[in-house]
Amino acid sequence: MPDTGRTDTRKAIMDAAADVFAARGFRSATVREICAKANANIALVSRYFGSKQGLYAEVCRMLFNGLGIPLAELYRNAGTKNDCRLAIREWIGRAIKITSASRAPASFVAGIFRHEMNSPSSMHEYLRKEFLSPVFKCFRRLIEAAGSKSEAMTLSLLSSVWSQISIYALLAEVWQRPFRPAGIPKPQWIELMADEITAGVFARLDRKAD
Repeated sequence: MPDTGRTDTRKAIMDAAADVFAARGFRSATVREICAKANANIALVSRYFGSKQGLYAEVCRMLFNGLGIPLAELYRNAGTKNDCRLAIREWIGRAIKITSASRAPASFVAGIFRHEMNSPSSMHEYLRKEFLSPVFKCFRRLIEAAGSKSEAMTLSLLSSVWSQISIYALLAEVWQRPFRPAGIPKPQWIELMADEITAGVFARLDRKAD
């Protein structure tokens, strides 16, 4: 029979670790704090994960594995230029929801993403290869198919969109709130921001001289 006690304890440690790593980053988080939050013996981290690094790797895989697939596959069904433009708006909207999430467990992704941008860990290369590279490869293809006139324009648009989206991961909720008009709930505000960023992309693509 499966050891359900072991499974439950392991999951409790991983859930607590996701919370603590998202709040503090890999370097500042401590195994002691994680285990206290999980109500688990500190020695179990070594038994189940080998080390704090091993625990962090497991948490990153748990949170990021498959996360980028919906974004990375948007190009596949975009057969026309108009399809590509619709896909660009969808890509931007989904990406902002990932980076601006403020409720667990989605907020754990945003938190770890924020710390990895500021202070990359040994998992940075994994996250770049398995998450960032595929989704931005898709977005690059969408921009090119939607009318980008040169590689310089494509890279400029990629950089601009990346900067605008990633800022939501860098800003804590308390800093996001002043930019949201009174009476507009956060989900609606995110959609408005996605519309604004998308409009900027389309304006650049439609410019006659660039």
